[in-house]
Amino acid sequence: MLRYFKTTYPYVILMIIVLIPAFIYQPIFGGLALLALAYLISRDVNLHEERVEEETTSERREEEELKSVTAHAIFNMPYPMAMLNSNGVITWQNEPFSKILGEIPRNAKINEMIPAINISEFEKEQDDFTFTFKDRMYKGYTDKILRNGEVERYVLYMSDITEYNNLKKLYTKEGLVALYLFVDNLDEVKGLGDESYRAKIQSVIDTGITNYFSEHNGFVRKYEPDKFLIGLDRENFNKIKNKKFDILDKVREIEVGNTIPVTLSIGVSDIGETPLQKYGKARSALDIALGRGGDQAVVVLENGYDYFGGKTKAVQKRTKVKARVIGYALKELIKEANNIYISGHKNPDMDAIGSAVGMMAVVQLMGKSASLILGNDTVAITNILDLMKEESPDIYKSIVTPEEALKNYKKGDLLILTDHHKPSLSPSTELSETADNVVVIDHHRRADEFIKNPSLTYLEPHASSASELVSEILQYIVEDKKLSHFESSALMAGIMLDTKNFTVQTGIRTFEAAGLLVRMGADPEEVKLLFRDDYNTFINKAKAIETTEIYNQKYAIATVGNSPSAILTAAQVADDLLTIDGVKASFVLANVGENETHLSARSIGDINVQLIAESLGGGGHLAQAGARLALDLEKSKESLKNAIDNYEKEN
Repeated sequence: MLRYFKTTYPYVILMIIVLIPAFIYQPIFGGLALLALAYLISRDVNLHEERVEEETTSERREEEELKSVTAHAIFNMPYPMAMLNSNGVITWQNEPFSKILGEIPRNAKINEMIPAINISEFEKEQDDFTFTFKDRMYKGYTDKILRNGEVERYVLYMSDITEYNNLKKLYTKEGLVALYLFVDNLDEVKGLGDESYRAKIQSVIDTGITNYFSEHNGFVRKYEPDKFLIGLDRENFNKIKNKKFDILDKVREIEVGNTIPVTLSIGVSDIGETPLQKYGKARSALDIALGRGGDQAVVVLENGYDYFGGKTKAVQKRTKVKARVIGYALKELIKEANNIYISGHKNPDMDAIGSAVGMMAVVQLMGKSASLILGNDTVAITNILDLMKEESPDIYKSIVTPEEALKNYKKGDLLILTDHHKPSLSPSTELSETADNVVVIDHHRRADEFIKNPSLTYLEPHASSASELVSEILQYIVEDKKLSHFESSALMAGIMLDTKNFTVQTGIRTFEAAGLLVRMGADPEEVKLLFRDDYNTFINKAKAIETTEIYNQKYAIATVGNSPSAILTAAQVADDLLTIDGVKASFVLANVGENETHLSARSIGDINVQLIAESLGGGGHLAQAGARLALDLEKSKESLKNAIDNYEKEN
């Protein structure tokens, strides 16, 4: 009744107040009304109590049914289940649990019955754990029952995952691994002899590839003279992977009268839900292998790529078809663009500024204007900037900062990147990542990091320099028009820098590009003057050479102190150290800030410094590479030596 009046008393009081005038003016009517009110209240109270009783009874019934269903579910659960006290003693178990463990002694502890289970692990916050018991594998789950904040009991659930684990092992062992294989230089090798030689070398290559993968239970399908589609199971693929893709070495050793070694590029993928997806990723991996110069295998991983091989220098192709196609495509992109921005990499060298100036000249000869993106890190190109200001003021006035380019770039504009393909190396990383229309012209071997969805890519690791590539394609864009003395000299400077005056990474195409630039007015003797150093740089080079250490009898390692020209000095010293008799690779570490070190690496060709630089987070070419380490000089030197040691172990 009290519960009733808690909610109805305002109405009762209101009725009594209403009846007071009736008592005063009509006592008989008021008395009858009061009796009627009392009757109605009494009846309503009884009805309310009945409803409350029915609800209470229903709640009790539901609670009892829930307990009954819960108990039934627990006792008849098909999964093993047990309750343990806080000390791990088994206090109750269901029938499936008993079937697994057999007879359980009184007060037996769980770790006594199942030694693989450690009761102390239950205190840790973990979703599940796995263990083995009687040659079966189980996944365990625990739940804590607390009282006053302390563990009173544990509930242990078990799930038999033996079959699942066996299937997983089978999938791991027999799952499909997709491979695309390309013979890098088949045309060049076949072009060395007559018809009988060409048939023989083709047969030897095909047989070598087919037999190798057949020995590993793979299927091989040749769909073009130099292209193969291959499928392997994971077990055999891992055997090949553990042998570092020795097929690369076996094919390179083929000798049937060829003076050029045969090289392969292989793209591999185990990632993908369907064979189509796997072969699609393998094809992309092959493109990366080719973009890195060939003679290597690239394996797709969940978060990146794994590289094998890449020991030889990229073979220079004789055909200019690609240069012509790229030239025509770039011409159309330039025509359609509203505004054009051209950029080399951070800390630009002669090749970065030379190739960028070459593209500026191309755009201007097409009757359009462009902006040249340059930051404040121009120590290495001071001489050429002075010459630009004197001989080509229009280009000099078109220079904009990375911040200005980022602010002004709009949809419909065009961004041309030369001598790099990593967004992190661009003067404006944000612009290179967000621009919707990007052209990449580069000669470095492709790295994991790459411009996302470029409109046009001209990536040729066989080329000596980005300036060589620009010199080639400009012939197909501006045709009969000529560059100025400064523009041709800038491109020549880029080629001369990266070829070390035509002694490194130099091929027929390099000399053809240089010849074209000479006809346009470039003078190699004059260009050499652009490489002269000031007195302080010369002294810094001498100090750096004094720090040289010969490591493992064939590696020269030197250090450069912090200075505005530290990066330039490091590159020049690395070149100079290769002139030491017996040195096959040189590494110069330059302090460029607190816990920040720049690495310049060079090689005469026997050592692949690109692989060493990549292990330190950098990249580049077989004979020329670099990296940036977030360490001081001493720790960087230690990391470099470890990278060299690992390289020697793997090669």
